[in-house]
Amino acid sequence: MKMRLAMRFLPARRWILAMLCCMPVTGLGYDVIFNTEEYPPFNYRTEDGDVAGISTQMLRQAIKEAGLTADFRLLPWARAYTEAKLRDSHCVYSTSRTPERESHFQWVGPLIVNEWAAFVRRGSEIDAARLDELAGLRVGSFREDAVGQFVEAQGIPIILAPTERENIHRLEAGLIDVWVSGDKVAQQLATEANAPIEKLFTFQRSTLYLACHPSVPTSITERLQTSLDAMRQRGVHERIRRNVMERLERNR
Repeated sequence: MKMRLAMRFLPARRWILAMLCCMPVTGLGYDVIFNTEEYPPFNYRTEDGDVAGISTQMLRQAIKEAGLTADFRLLPWARAYTEAKLRDSHCVYSTSRTPERESHFQWVGPLIVNEWAAFVRRGSEIDAARLDELAGLRVGSFREDAVGQFVEAQGIPIILAPTERENIHRLEAGLIDVWVSGDKVAQQLATEANAPIEKLFTFQRSTLYLACHPSVPTSITERLQTSLDAMRQRGVHERIRRNVMERLERNR
């Protein structure tokens, strides 16, 4: 009886195995989730609910050219980052590649360069040209952000907000004196909020990447890296950057 049952199920088992052999790698439980945050112009949600931005468009194009699939999700940064750090098949962008983060992820990129700067409300009497001159001031950043972590490592206490967008409101309300952020991000958020700000100084340059959990197969990260490299050679990165910035300018 057992032999007859085994023979009966053998063709079905062969059929299943044949189907699995023909499926793409993303169909074998390796569909990747790309987490990101509201961090314009690199990544943000449009009025239609789509996830867009310079980094997002670069990754969408790289995924398309690599013949892969991924689900994009926009979350608060601390959750987006923590999920990619701890959960299988998760990635996060636009992520600053720092020595402290290096061993936790597989890195794909770079996507774009992000300059870090210190900002105040327009008309503020604060005059500083270096990080150490911010000592004694209320300096704002947000949870798990590399900019704030870098500044704090220089001995400057940081007041953490739940999101980057919250800092523009805190600066306007006088709850913080200085806001440390990515230059383009701060300028974009201030424009959207109609909140005039002034840049005190730039203090660091950082390259932004896609950071993937170690469980993501290298066959996927390597294909994405190959696609991004080819796109850069063809000038696609610059065209995407220019198109996104022009679109944001038109919508102001």
